[in-house]
Order: sequence, then C-alpha cells, then structure tokens
Amino acid sequence: MLPLVLGWFALASAGQIVTTSPAIVQTDSKNIVITYHADEGNKGLAGLTATSKVYAHTGVITSESSGPGDWKHAPDWLDNSSKYEMTYAGADTWTLTISDLASYYGLSAGETVDKLMFVFRNATGSMEGKTASGGDISVDVYPPGFQVVIGSSLESSVINSSDPVYFTVNTTAAANIRLYLQGASSDIASASSATTLSGSMAFTSVGAYTIVAEATPVAGGSAVTSTLQLVKLGASVRQDYPGGIPKMGPVTNADGSVTFCIAAPGKSSMVLVPSWNGYQITSALQMKYHDYEGYRYFWTTVSDLRPDTDYIYYFLADGETAVGDPYARLVLDPWSDKYIPESVFPDMPAYPVGSVPEGLPLAVYNSGADDYDWQVTDFKGVDKSRLVIYELLIRDFTGEEGEANGSGTVAGVLSKLDYLESLGVNAIELMPVMEFNGNNSWGYNTNFYFAPDKAYGTPDDYRRLIDECHARGIAVILDIVFNQSDGLHPWYQLYSSAENPFYNASAPHAYSVLNDWKQENPLVEMQWKDALQYWLSAYKVDGFRFDLVKGLGDSDSYGAVYNASTNTWSGVTDEKTNLYNQTRVDRMKRLHDAMREVNPDAYFINENLAGAEEENAMAADGELNWANINTPSTNYELMSDADLNVFYAPSNGERKWGSTVSYMESHDEERIAYAIENYSGSVSNVLTIKNSEALRNRRLGSIAAQMLLSPGPHMIWQFQEFGDNQTTKNASGNDTSPKTVVWNDLENEYQAGLKQSYADLINIRNSYPEFFTDSISTEMNCNFNTITAKTIVLTNGDKQLVLVVNPNYRDMSSTMTLPESVSHDYSDYKLLAASYGQTPKMTSAKKVSLKGCSFAVFGTNNLVAGIDDIASDSSTPLSVYADSEGNIIVDGEYSTLAVYDLSGRPMPTTSLHPGIYIVRVDATTHKIAVTR
Repeated sequence: MLPLVLGWFALASAGQIVTTSPAIVQTDSKNIVITYHADEGNKGLAGLTATSKVYAHTGVITSESSGPGDWKHAPDWLDNSSKYEMTYAGADTWTLTISDLASYYGLSAGETVDKLMFVFRNATGSMEGKTASGGDISVDVYPPGFQVVIGSSLESSVINSSDPVYFTVNTTAAANIRLYLQGASSDIASASSATTLSGSMAFTSVGAYTIVAEATPVAGGSAVTSTLQLVKLGASVRQDYPGGIPKMGPVTNADGSVTFCIAAPGKSSMVLVPSWNGYQITSALQMKYHDYEGYRYFWTTVSDLRPDTDYIYYFLADGETAVGDPYARLVLDPWSDKYIPESVFPDMPAYPVGSVPEGLPLAVYNSGADDYDWQVTDFKGVDKSRLVIYELLIRDFTGEEGEANGSGTVAGVLSKLDYLESLGVNAIELMPVMEFNGNNSWGYNTNFYFAPDKAYGTPDDYRRLIDECHARGIAVILDIVFNQSDGLHPWYQLYSSAENPFYNASAPHAYSVLNDWKQENPLVEMQWKDALQYWLSAYKVDGFRFDLVKGLGDSDSYGAVYNASTNTWSGVTDEKTNLYNQTRVDRMKRLHDAMREVNPDAYFINENLAGAEEENAMAADGELNWANINTPSTNYELMSDADLNVFYAPSNGERKWGSTVSYMESHDEERIAYAIENYSGSVSNVLTIKNSEALRNRRLGSIAAQMLLSPGPHMIWQFQEFGDNQTTKNASGNDTSPKTVVWNDLENEYQAGLKQSYADLINIRNSYPEFFTDSISTEMNCNFNTITAKTIVLTNGDKQLVLVVNPNYRDMSSTMTLPESVSHDYSDYKLLAASYGQTPKMTSAKKVSLKGCSFAVFGTNNLVAGIDDIASDSSTPLSVYADSEGNIIVDGEYSTLAVYDLSGRPMPTTSLHPGIYIVRVDATTHKIAVTR
C-alpha cells in the first residue's frame, strides 16, 4: 500500500519553488537561508528586477496550530517591515535569512515548529508568488538530532515513464549513506562520510516499489532510514459499466456497494484515490474504462463502505493529473474552508493537508447525504404567470447589521421568512449557491454544479430553508450558471486548453466570462440535465433561473470563425451573438424536458434578453424570460419620459402574454434609489423629489404599483421594497463586494411605508388572482410623458381593479381623470391600497386627488359582495370580523383560530393586508373581507 508523495520534494534538484540552507531545516537550525525561485510555482513574481521590492509573508505551523492550515505568528498581510524584505540574488532569485526560528517568529515557551509557511509578494500585494496551483508554500521542519531525508524528481508517487527517476538524499551530519531499491541485490548509489547523495533509476515494469535511504552517522550511532513509496501503473482495462450505460458520479447500488464514474475522453488510465485506504495510489483501485457513444468513461465499484459515513476521494488521470469529481455532492476546498466558522458548518470533514496533492478540491461521498425528513412533500407553487419573485444574495441578506462583511447565511434567511411571508412574495430566487471559488462571491464563478457551497451552511441547512419556504407557500428558485465555470472544475483541469473537449480556448460569442463551455459536447449537456434533476429531487427546489443564456448555443452557431492553428474564435460580435439562435432554443427545450421528467411544473426562467422571436419560441415551450425594465424605471424616477407599459409582456416587443419576468432592479442593475439620491443635475422638480424622503419613497412605490399591477410574473431585488440606495456598480461594472446589512432602514417611517406599499400591492395580486390571467381585459396607460395620470384598468366581467398614479411631484386633482374603461359609478369603487399615509377617494366626476408621486388602487364593491352574509358551518354562534386595522376579531368562546389566504397559505391573525381571507375558528369556517 503506497502513500502519496506530494509535489516536489523539499530536496529535489530541480523545479523547486523554495530551497534552503541548511538543506534540512531543524527546530534548532541557525541562520537559515530561504531561497525563493520566482520562475517556479505560479511565477507570480517572475521577471522582477533588482530594484523591485519583494517581501515574504511568512508564518509557521506549530504544536499550537489547530490544523494544517492554521498559520501562527504571521504578520499583517501588507507588513513591509525590513525583517520580511527579501534580497535580490540574481534573475528570479530572492533570499531571506532567518537567524533562528524562536526569535524570528516569536515562539512561545514549549511551542515547536512543524512547517515554515510562505506567500511571496510585491510591496502592494498586487503580485503573489505561490505554488503552481495557487497554494501556500511550505518547508518541513525536523526535530534536532541526526536526520536523513529522501526526495525525488517525481511530482507524485506515480512513475509515468521509463525515463530515469532522480533521487537526492541529505543528512544533517556526515554519514555513510546507501540508496537502494528494497529487495534488489545492488545499491542505486552509495557514499562514505558524506551529507548528500544522488542517484537515479529507471522503472520499466508495472508494480509497486520502495526506495530506501539508509545513513549511519560517522560520529557513531545507529543507522537511520527514510523510505519513498512509488508505483508504476499500466493502462486501465476495458470493461463495460454495470448495466451498460455509464452514469457519472458516485452511485450507491442495491447491495450497498458504490460505483464511482468519471468521463475523461482521451485518457488511458484513471485511479480512484480515497480516504479509506489513507489516500494510497494502488492498482487495486485502478478504474476500468468503457467507451460509450464516442466518449470514454472510467469506473470502479467499491464494497464495504460504512453507511452514513463521510469518505473523501479524488481521481488521478494517467498517473499525473489529480482532479476532483465533477459530480461531487460535497466539495472540500483547501483554501477557503478554513475560514468557514464552526457555527456555519459544524463538523465539516477536515481537509487532509499533507496527504493529497496541494490545492486539490476533494469530493465527499456519504450514502446518507441526501436523506432528509421533509415536512412538506406535496408543495406546488402558483402558476408561473402569478409569480412575484424575491431575488436575494444569501451573503448580503443578513449578517451583522450596519456592516459589509458578507456574513449572511442560510440560517439568516430562515430568520427572515416571517418578513418575506408578510411581504407576500410567492417565490425566492437565490443567487448561485453551487460550490464556487472562495467564500465571498456572487456565486457566478461556479466550480461544481452538484454541491452546495459551504460558506452559507450545510446541505441540510439548504433543505431546511426550502422546506420552511414551502410550508409558507413560497417556492425556491435557484440561479444556475451554465455559460461558464471557474478554473477548478475537474474537466477544466484535466486537459490543456488546446486539447480540452469540454471547453473553448476562447469564446465564440460576445458574452464570455471565465471559462467557456463547449455546449455542443453531449457530456456537457448531460452534466446540465443531471444537475437540474439532482437539485429538483434531492433538494426539492422549484425551478431555475439560467444565467447568460446567450452563451448556451453551439460554438459554431454565432457566426464566428474558428482558427484551428490557434484554437480560437475570431469575428465575435454583439450583433452576431444577439441574432436568433435555434441551437439556444433547442438546448433550453431539452433542459426543460429533463426538468419535466422530475417536476412537470418546475419554473424555467431564461436570462436571455434576446429578440422577441427567440424569446417567444422559448415561451412556446412554457419557459419564462427575464425582462429588464431598469432604464425606464430609472427615467421615471428622474422625471424623464418613460414607457412603463413594458412591465406587461404584450407591450414589451409583443412578447407572449405572461412570458416575461419583468423587474425594475436586479443584481445586475444600479439601484433606482441610488440614482435619485445621487442625481447631480439641476432640474428643479427632480431636486425636489431628491430632497424629500416622503416624495422619493412615494415615487418608488408608484413605480412598484405599475409593475405589480401589470399582469404577469415580476421580480423584486432584495431591499428594493424599502428603497435601498447602496450602489451596485464600480468602475469595471458590477460591484460584487459585500454590501452593508440594512434592515435598520425599516425604522425609517417612509422606508417602512414603502415596504408596506409593496406588501399591499402584492396582497392584491394574491387576493384577486382572477385579475391576473390572460382572460381578463388589460388596459395599460403607463407610457411616456411625466404629467398625465398613469392608469392600469383590469376588467373581469363586471368587476374591476383600477390603478391610478400621479407621476408629477405636485399634488394633482384636475388632471387625474380616469379612463372611460372605468365604467361603474364612482360609488361602486372601494380603496384597496394607496401610497403611505394616503386615503384618496374617487369623486363623482371619475377623478382622483393624489398627492405628488402617489398611487391608489380601487376595486369594485362586488369584489367582496356577499361576504358578510356567509354563515358559519357550525351551529355555534360566533361573530367573526375584521377591524379597521386588519385584525381578526372573534366575539364568543373559542379554542383555536387560524387564518388562510385564498391560496391556502397560513397567515397571521393581526395587521392583515386588504383582501379576502378564510378564517377557521375551532370547527367553524368563515370568509372575511379585510378593508382599510
């Protein structure tokens, strides 16, 4: 059984990032010279000259470290003290002298050092020297006394060719040294009275080898040995995957065994390297291969794994490239996991530093990983045309109030579900939560599509959030990123850019971010289908929002020209990318079909922002499309001409009814409240609004009214509902840095009033769903100019909902005449909602007086006609009604009281929004109207 030898050995003769003098650093060594070779590793400081400043950011792993990544006695990141400044010693060579470990690092009494840790940098920290994989650089420290250390020219314990392997042996004192292959009759090399020995050997046969360095001190004492375990593997053997059709990822079989499988076209060998054998590379776990439909899959079946136990593993391809599992359900990150608090992810499996290749993301298999006791098993969301989605970024949604530290968690979202329920939204859309690079991210730098990112919580935390949302009638939609991945995806790491069957070396479309997938590769699309089905089944999510759909066409579908010699695409333009693309339409339909196999009603939302022809083709398949109304909304706020009819799909380029998720803000757009508060012009009416909290928040509410009273699905970006004014932009575009947690803004009277306006408007949609179908008459008058009244009239037979908006900053009455479609007598209309602090009335002349920037919603009396006459279904005499503040009052003796909206969602018993509710008191049921 062979333990893995990591990276270059500290004493290898070439390719080292750091060398030391003495060659073996011990805890009592003096005047240690650290030599950094900037042309090795990631080469982040290569090419700097003698006039440059280079510093060592250095600490130690000691007996007091909590784990292998817990540096001690390191300075602040940009500490440019002279003790950390390095000396130029020649081209790409820099040195640092450490007089002794105790005084240099400030060790405490009894504290011993295991490793020296380094990251080299320039003076500003804008350039860093690390390992080739971007990791920290380490130097082993040995105890005092006689030591012998062996290293090799191999980058791992695997021998990949018949070329000689070079070995170096060092000792801490003169010794008689032998270097030999265990079981061989002759030495590889030997030396007398030496402190170093070199030798080489070629390995031609497949098998396991033990290399031994034996040294006997000349000054006397027993011989000391050091061993190196190596293995030479052959090619994998052909054998069909069980059942004949390969299934990627770990599959638990009926007999309890587990079949691991990874697709790796063009590779000849693959080994599973797991924790259960101490990460030893052995022929016993060399995987078979199955060539299926033109692609190569590697697989192996393992027995005797304990149930409900975490097992860590990775794959080694062709004896040289270590990668994680693209289908991993949980991923361990060597760089970021150590910063995740125990409170966020208790009992996280420890990353096995020192036992696996540096910087490698690892997969975790657990047979019970997807087991969860769901409380809601039959959730069904509202029809997609009735969606009111709340988009949120877990990182910034909760955390330390008033701080911008990005400490939001799934638990924080759970603590705000009462708030979201009171707002009335029927879906939340989470920005990407699949395992992404780092812990501080918007999530669009995904590396693994099947694993939730641990920075926000455990897998069961995510499930608990979804379960609790479902209990409140709220669907959960995941933002998912199929246009690109970050650089730690296993298929990206397995190949050079010129040979990668999964990625384009350059993007053929104009929306390239990070690493562009070859969408036409069937394995890429299979990964998408499998990921969608996994989240729908294992996490019971209710749908997906697909990021950057413009990039989900076949590579040759954009009109770009491929250059085989450079493996790149040229002639890439916005115009070509934006043309109708049948391969995008077809791909999204195939993905939708895969989703429908698990949940026929799952929501499918494209961020395509394409032409009407393409989006209507997608809508014909039942898909929704994002509709960005940020510019007209901002123009409206700034008193410019603005067409807000486009919140309604048929008015937005003739989109199919109900097919657009329109929004005034999203994570990609600047906040409207920021635009008004930072207005720098001189237009007096805009300045009047800017300088009045009441006007500003009423105006934000009047835009919301025009959006939410437009039939069709809509979206709210977190904190939009109370006028968050933090910028989302910087000089380079989106500002993805953490934002300040602003829940205290609701203590402001006008911002709380704006939130109440959103809640009242959403409640109208929820209370009168029949007005938001394609069978009703919709009259929109929310287009252009800034003075005349804006109205929406929804007519359903002899019933009507009427929105009227004063777009002016002045109070208005004479010009607020309602359209002729408002057909009933004025006394037939009842006020259902209005801007904060307003109680306008409709007059006999079909006019409404509204304060500046205000809105009002009226409904015909027959919306609630006959409610008071509904009798109890029990003989018990009870009087049940709502008071003027929306509280349910019960006159009489009772034990239990429950309130539901017309969709069956549980509701509070106090401070209800205007609408119709079902009230159950003990065994009696009542239909109650709440009006204010």
